[in-house]
Amino acid sequence: MEFGKFNALTLTMHQRGGRERESEAHDMACVAIHRKLAAGRGWDYHDIPKRGITGGTTGRAFSLIELLVVIAIIALLISILLPSLGSARRAGKQVVCANNQRQLSIAILGYASDNKESWHAVWDNDALRFRPLFQGRNYLLRPFTVDASGTLQETQAYWAQLFDPYLNVETTDDMFVPTGGIGDRTFLPGWQTTRCPEAQFTLRAFRNNGALAHNPYTLYSSYCLNGVTPGFDNVPLTVTKTFFERRNGRREPRPLYAIEFPSKIIHFQDGSEVVMDGNGDTLIQLDQWNDEPPPDNQQWIREYFRHNKSCNVTWTDGHGSIISEGDARAQQAALRTKYGTTRGVPLPWYSTPGLY
Repeated sequence: MEFGKFNALTLTMHQRGGRERESEAHDMACVAIHRKLAAGRGWDYHDIPKRGITGGTTGRAFSLIELLVVIAIIALLISILLPSLGSARRAGKQVVCANNQRQLSIAILGYASDNKESWHAVWDNDALRFRPLFQGRNYLLRPFTVDASGTLQETQAYWAQLFDPYLNVETTDDMFVPTGGIGDRTFLPGWQTTRCPEAQFTLRAFRNNGALAHNPYTLYSSYCLNGVTPGFDNVPLTVTKTFFERRNGRREPRPLYAIEFPSKIIHFQDGSEVVMDGNGDTLIQLDQWNDEPPPDNQQWIREYFRHNKSCNVTWTDGHGSIISEGDARAQQAALRTKYGTTRGVPLPWYSTPGLY
C-alpha cells in the first residue's frame, strides 16, 4: 500500500513538473521517501518539494539583472528590425504606385483605341473629382462639356476622370448633376488606381485655393500629366511633337500616334501639380511654388520624390521607370549650364527627348 502511495507521489511530482527535467531536489526527496519506507515509517505529502511559479523547484529564479539583460536584447533586436520593416513597407508602396500607373497607362491606350487615337479632350489643370453641395452631398464633375458652338470646355475635373470607364469605375448620368449626385460618398470603386499610397498633399491652387481639403477632394488625384505645350508659358516651339500643341490660341491634344520619341517623353508621373506646364513645375525645374506660403512651399517638391527620394514615371510608350532626385537635379544642373536657366528653354523628358 505504501509503495502504491509512492507511485502516486511520483506521478504527482511529474504532473507538477510537466515534461521538464527533474531537479536535484526531486531526486533527493525520492531518496528520503525510500529510506522512510524501508525503515517502516510513513510519509505524507509535505515531503513533496514545492515548485516555484516558473514550474521548477523552489530555489534559484531569474535575477533582476538577467531579466533586464533579456529585455535589453529584445529591444536591440526590435531596433534593428524596425528600419528594415519600414523600408520594406515603403518599397511595397512604390510597387503599388508603379502598378497603378501601369493600369492608368493601359486605360489611356484603351480610350485612344476607341476614339481614333484621340487620347484626351481638353487641357485642364485641376484636381477635383467631385464637388460638394450641402449637408455632405457631392456630385461628380464631367471630364469636359461642349458649348453651343461645339467647342470642348474645361470643368475643373482631374485629367484622369476621362478614363474612369476604362478603370472599371461605374457611373450614371445622374451622378454628374447637382440634383442627383453621389450622396455623401467620396470614393467610387476604381478610383484607387489614381491614388499613390505615399501621396499626402496637393497644392492649394488645385483645391479651390485651399478652400477644399486634400482628403477627400484630391485624394485620388496623385499623378501629374505632362501638359508642357511649346508656345505656352515661355516654352519655345520645338520640332518634337508632344501631347499638346498650340492651335487657335488654345492647347489642343495631338493624336497619340503623332507623338514623337514615345520612349523618351514622359506621359505622367508622381507630383503635386496636376498638369505640368513647364513653368517651373517639371522634375528638371522645381522652383515654381517655392515662394508660396506654408505648407505649399515646404511640401510640394516632396510629392515629386515621395518614394524614398525617387519619382515613379510612366513614359509615352507605356513603360515605367524610376527617376531619383539626384538624377533630376543633375539634369537640372546640365540645363542651367547650357542655357543659364531652366525657364523658356526646351525641356528634356517633356518637350524634347534630350539635352542637345
